Amino acid sequence: MTAKAVKALLLGAALSTASFTAVTPVMAQTTQDGVYRNEVAADRAFPLLKGFLGLPVAERDAINLNYVLRIKNGNPKDAQILLKQGGQSTRLSILADGRISPLPTLAQMNSGARIEVTGPSTMSVAMRLRVYATAKPAKTMPTAPLAKAVDQTNRVARKVGGVMALAIPRQDRVFFDGAGNGTVTLSDGSTRALPKTPRNDVVPAGTPFFVPADFKNATSVTFDNVPRRIIVSDQVK
Repeated sequence: MTAKAVKALLLGAALSTASFTAVTPVMAQTTQDGVYRNEVAADRAFPLLKGFLGLPVAERDAINLNYVLRIKNGNPKDAQILLKQGGQSTRLSILADGRISPLPTLAQMNSGARIEVTGPSTMSVAMRLRVYATAKPAKTMPTAPLAKAVDQTNRVARKVGGVMALAIPRQDRVFFDGAGNGTVTLSDGSTRALPKTPRNDVVPAGTPFFVPADFKNATSVTFDNVPRRIIVSDQVK
């Protein structure tokens, strides 16, 4: 659902059952004088973020939550996102890949901060959640931190997903965006080619990925290029 389709003041968030990494917030929309305007509480604009930040660091240190703004019928450069708190407004940046930065802090969400999105009246907006591993991208990487990121993602989903946690599929792999070809090295020293995505989805077609459960004796992965980002998700649809 796009925010443009909302015809009433619905304050909430709809979590897609297709993937833990697909989240669309539902915001209160008004259009006036050719300006699109959506406003919602910060903890609803960024689903799961409040619960995530409320966990002990040791339970979430292998992953970060990132929120990507998807805009239809408009240019992202024409959109503006404001964090409103205590009578003050702070403009948030929309990075080249659509990610919003910085994200609200736990203290800001607890104090009632709100998010406002404005732009041309023809624009429609949705937010997508992406889970990134915090392991530093490199041409050769140990697999233990990657397996930890997958495990933490599922544990976090169960702890902060509420009733929707039952509908979230198990996240079982990491994608290495921009890495080119990849191989996995096993404990006996042998290597195998990493599989690649068959089509565009969370990442472009041809992106290598690693499923820890498929290579339980893996020690490292190696790539043609340093990955731009490492995304935790489930299988390509």
